[in-house]
Amino acid sequence: MPTVFLPKEMDRREMYLELLRMAKELREKYDIRFSRNAEDEVEALYGIMKALYELTRAEMEAQKPAKKKRSKRKKKKPGVERTLLFVKPDGVRRGLIGEVISRIEKAGLKIIGLKMVWLDEEWAKKHYPDEMAVKIGEKAKKAFLERGQEFPWKEEEYGKAILEALRRYVTSAPIVAMVIEGPRAIGKVRAIVGDTAPSRAAPGTIRGDFACDDYELANLQTRSIYNVVHASDSEGAEREIKELFSEDELYPEYTTLYEEMLGEF
Repeated sequence: MPTVFLPKEMDRREMYLELLRMAKELREKYDIRFSRNAEDEVEALYGIMKALYELTRAEMEAQKPAKKKRSKRKKKKPGVERTLLFVKPDGVRRGLIGEVISRIEKAGLKIIGLKMVWLDEEWAKKHYPDEMAVKIGEKAKKAFLERGQEFPWKEEEYGKAILEALRRYVTSAPIVAMVIEGPRAIGKVRAIVGDTAPSRAAPGTIRGDFACDDYELANLQTRSIYNVVHASDSEGAEREIKELFSEDELYPEYTTLYEEMLGEF
């Protein structure tokens, strides 16, 4: 990049002659036409410097190397799965994003997509549709009866209340979503995160180590359970990935050192 030196001391006559010399060089090199409408030498100098800037920028843009195309996407091999994991609003607000990512990477799994997003009501209704209400109510009623407790709600009404709580919860703050790839990744990730009720999750799992909430307490407070992360099951993994990531946001083509040790996934 050339350096422009401005004169420390130069009378108006010398400056004028210097401007003429610069103008002549520009005209000869770039076929520039100059008008004589400048009010004084300073304005003329500004015009010349601006022309130099535009020409230099154009030349540098032309010299930039062409943007590299992404390499051809690798296809998943047999036995290799993809799953969705996201740090829920409570995990984000508690600063557990790095901890969750670290657990996944230390297990040898490969993160091929990662982003923070604030989910909206439309996404929440799609992810937690009204059709889930009856199933949620029936499951809750069964759990109550197994504990010898009376279930004081109608199944569908209870399910709708839980769905509303889930939607409020998942849209209350950003989430950090990631797509994970690896051998039997779906089951592996669910084992790493632990039981959906943190009070029952085993020590060493994400929920067991970083939360102690319980469904009974959440029900009494009419809210969603705070369990730090969401991990897809085998039925929902592919669909849930597509809900949050486009194919262009996934990068399976790079190779981790652990992949190389296993002969690549």
